Amino acid sequence: MVYQLKITSIENADFVRIIEIDGEKSFADLHWCIQQCCDYSSDQLASFFVAGDNYGTQTEITFLDFGRTSSQTEIMGRTKLHSILSDKGQRLLYVFDFFNDRSFYIELTEIYMEKHLQENKVAYKQGDAPAQVMEEELQGQGLEVLNQENRYRDYGDLDDYTEIFGEMEDLIEGD
Repeated sequence: MVYQLKITSIENADFVRIIEIDGEKSFADLHWCIQQCCDYSSDQLASFFVAGDNYGTQTEITFLDFGRTSSQTEIMGRTKLHSILSDKGQRLLYVFDFFNDRSFYIELTEIYMEKHLQENKVAYKQGDAPAQVMEEELQGQGLEVLNQENRYRDYGDLDDYTEIFGEMEDLIEGD
């Protein structure tokens, strides 16, 4: 069977990807397909979460095996799509930037029962994917944003720690 998955982002309303992938493939295969169609680097952590109503998460499907044994944690490379995905309309959350809590919404839009695919297929592509990590977006806006943030971090011409806090012995004796 072949799954058709629609991928959207809350950050960019114009961003849509529709991927067709065989049900015998693993979640790691889906992960690599998403990374490739969004031009993302493979050096960032990512996880899928099986979503319940209103995208409340139930099960995590993680890329790395941290040795955790839990009924609510699966490993991407060991988990076949057909073992989790079974119903049209089923939803996943794909977290691609853990530090800034950024993710894609994925919905199973079609199941083709008598069809098989050797290669994953990006059937539809619209809009640009959001930057993979937030720092890239700040760099894209130029140094002006970074300079504005850094001007508030200037503490003047203090040369060393003792000018700020005094000698360590004075601090300890004062307790």
